[in-house]
Amino acid sequence: MFFDLNRDNDKEVTSLLSKKWKSLWTRVPILKYDVRDHTRFERFLDKSLLSHQSHVLESLHVELSVTLWNKDIGPWIRTALHHHHCHLRELEIDACIVHTVLPPELFTCKTLVVLKLKGIVIDVEAPLTTVSLPSLKTLHIDHSSLFDFGSLRMLLSNCNFLTDLMVIRESRFFFAEYDVSWCKTLVALKLEGLKDVISISSSSAVSLPFLKTLHVARMVDFNNDSFCRLLSNCPVLSDLTLEEKTSDVLLNLDIDMPYLQRLSIITRVDADSRHIFSLMKNYTRKLEIIAPSFKYFSIQELAYASRYRYIVRVRLGVQSKLEDASTFSRIVHLELSICSERSVEMLVDLLLCFTKLVVLKLEHVYLVTPLGRWEPPSLVPECLLSSLEALEWRGYTGRYGDKDLVSYLLNHALCLKTAKIFYEIYPCEVEAKQQIEEDLASMPRGSKSCEVLLNEIIRNKANC
Repeated sequence: MFFDLNRDNDKEVTSLLSKKWKSLWTRVPILKYDVRDHTRFERFLDKSLLSHQSHVLESLHVELSVTLWNKDIGPWIRTALHHHHCHLRELEIDACIVHTVLPPELFTCKTLVVLKLKGIVIDVEAPLTTVSLPSLKTLHIDHSSLFDFGSLRMLLSNCNFLTDLMVIRESRFFFAEYDVSWCKTLVALKLEGLKDVISISSSSAVSLPFLKTLHVARMVDFNNDSFCRLLSNCPVLSDLTLEEKTSDVLLNLDIDMPYLQRLSIITRVDADSRHIFSLMKNYTRKLEIIAPSFKYFSIQELAYASRYRYIVRVRLGVQSKLEDASTFSRIVHLELSICSERSVEMLVDLLLCFTKLVVLKLEHVYLVTPLGRWEPPSLVPECLLSSLEALEWRGYTGRYGDKDLVSYLLNHALCLKTAKIFYEIYPCEVEAKQQIEEDLASMPRGSKSCEVLLNEIIRNKANC
């Protein structure tokens, strides 16, 4: 049950407390409170937790509004723990920038399975000398400085069933090394803003035998040796995300990842589409050697010096039994953002490489900047002649390069079955809509069975 504690919902809250509903809502196992700056509703929350039947409440989510600068929610947490005899299984606190204090007994709750803490200034009433959550399976610490390195290690060392761990810190304020070597039961791990993935000085053996998903981002002092040491001991890793400084680390490592199926690269560089195309080719060739099972590959590149955001996603088909079958020939699905003429150049290069492509999805990111006139390549990509079956274009403007590129694809894709074109117009742009539809209808098609589907997206009327 959800309570949005603001004046606009005064009547709704009152109705929920009526006699008709009281017996029902006191037995609800899940409560979520959106707390605003109103004393009367804070009193309501106090009473509602106390009136809730014991042994029933299993999940509590408290979200504090940014309008609150300081709010002690310790009494609410203490009520949830003691009034319900520690039956609580899930607790999520979203404090944003609000300073709030938690009771120390929270960190010795024996029934807690999920704990998610989000907030810059979450404190505890007293120093954590004892930390033990024996039933904990999910722990998310998002921008909270509540745990220092010692208390976090103490907590994790007593979590024998922990499978999902996320630690996000502001790297400017947190420079301690982090070590995951004792989290043997982890299945999913995300580390962001820390000094390194593991401590180089750690003498313990690194082994995460069950880890399947790993996300590493914004490491302050990223070390290739420690990361290689970590990856080498994740035998069933299948989903890996590397962000910013870690974007090209795999290219320099010589390790085997036999179960890796999905790789996502997110990088911030002062580069252009040629760089991302080079990164795509280098990674594809590398993964062909170290990860024979990989199927999904995504690259997002945010350029510091411009507003452009390059996004490339590919999906691979079943590996061919032929010994000379390259990874490029296994790529059957391509998604690409179009944000400049260079993006189109990269698209042509990718089409020439991916000879078995079946699905192509394009998105024109910056609609206010239409592409300039586009010159087709001298050689028609093989995938257009023999394999491409589905085309999707979002953000189609119907002008200049957009029109040239769509016309080229429709004319040369001999096996194309469907082409979905999403275009955005204002309600007052009737003539523009008619022109787009007429132009698309008149374009020659290489496939007689191709069906062109137009999807009109109406923009806000206020912009007319």
